[in-house]
Amino acid sequence: MSEQKLEVFNVLNFLNSGYELEDILSEDNFGTFQSGQDCIDYLVEEGYLSGNEGTLTAEEISKKYTVADLKELLKENGLKVSGKKQELVERIFPVLNEGAGAGDYELTDKAHEFLKENEWIDLYMFALVAFRFEDYETYVEGSSAGKIETALNFCDEILSRALVANQFLVFIDALSAKAHVYAYDGDYASFMDYDLQRYILGLNPISMDAQTYASYDVINEANIINLRNVLEKLDMGSLKKRFDKIWNICNIRNTTVPKKTCYKILQKALDGADIEELNFDIKEKYFNKKFGI
Repeated sequence: MSEQKLEVFNVLNFLNSGYELEDILSEDNFGTFQSGQDCIDYLVEEGYLSGNEGTLTAEEISKKYTVADLKELLKENGLKVSGKKQELVERIFPVLNEGAGAGDYELTDKAHEFLKENEWIDLYMFALVAFRFEDYETYVEGSSAGKIETALNFCDEILSRALVANQFLVFIDALSAKAHVYAYDGDYASFMDYDLQRYILGLNPISMDAQTYASYDVINEANIINLRNVLEKLDMGSLKKRFDKIWNICNIRNTTVPKKTCYKILQKALDGADIEELNFDIKEKYFNKKFGI
């Protein structure tokens, strides 16, 4: 049920932002729904969408036409006639509903109320998708704090548990998530601080086993892109001073890549150096011997 709730929110939220329904459902990825039309049918039946009365639903088409009828219609329109009935229905659907596009649907009051009640899902999609939706939904239900504070508290709890359990990848995922919560709230200074912390600790892991290291990217490309975008668009002051401050906050007790080298590598990455090559060179020079690979 939670997964379907997430899907419904995303579709309604995109519609509310001005996207066309055809574009939203054109990715062929419908999760709990077998098809885009099944998703539309559900939203109409549940009272989230109204309008487009002239449109036949997939269920109505299936009841109205036999397999032989559908194949004849498909043949008349130069379309493929093989497949199961559901496939035939999906194929003929746009033909039978030509002129009554999905864009004619409108969000109902129920849909707007649903979006307002579940606006925390938008923040989840922006910052917290690395973690299970069901876990965050449960956390939100048990929190009396505001949307941003709840998300930050959730990240802090994950950070604490990951440290205790020596789950380094979870730890840096939580740092990145916390950075994005701040970005969602428009606090780009804090976003920069936590993304720098994620970068620094990426080069100086708190813990690392052989299995994790086998597929580990020392420099995370998305992390570098985020830092570059903020630096290009906003006046964040001296990067070196901010880097030095965050290095001290990280309280690194067992350095893998020295501080000066970390900063030089960061500058190279921000200037457009090949991330894959940087990762290879750093592993060869600093990581392989230390972690016994």
